[in-house]
Amino acid sequence: MKHYQKVSSLENDLMRIPTDEEFFFLQSDTAFNAFTFIPFVAKHFPIKELYASTYSIGRKVIEALVEMHDKGEIEQITLLVSDSMIKRNPLVIDNLMAMASSRPNLKVLYAWVHAKVCLMRTNEHHFIVEGSGNWSENAHYEQYTFGNCKGLYDFRMTLFTESKLKKY
Repeated sequence: MKHYQKVSSLENDLMRIPTDEEFFFLQSDTAFNAFTFIPFVAKHFPIKELYASTYSIGRKVIEALVEMHDKGEIEQITLLVSDSMIKRNPLVIDNLMAMASSRPNLKVLYAWVHAKVCLMRTNEHHFIVEGSGNWSENAHYEQYTFGNCKGLYDFRMTLFTESKLKKY
């Protein structure tokens, strides 16, 4: 099943999350961060595993992820961040690594990545968010696919397991 929609705010415009094997093709008409999907899902289901890849991530997003983890809303977090962030924004990377060093369920991976994929596994669902938006400041117009599909979830998981990873 598929559904097309323009959104300004997930909370106001998206009335529900995708059911099994359903995909929402979304287009933003205001700037909102790709992170926005995580609290939206967590409001409905505790997140067992979160995997996210991004070219860029902001300090506020890192702090929000860690807060959700510490509150028990997200059990395990794995971030795959572009290794170019190490030189582009070393303060954010240092902050991220400091938070990860004190939390065994928060892992940070690096690779030459530009993919923007988020995987969220709950007890019953396998959510996938893909799109043009980074995990930092975004443009006014972005596009996202928000789905609930174990097959795509498993396929996209290879990004986190088969990429050429680097250490920081």
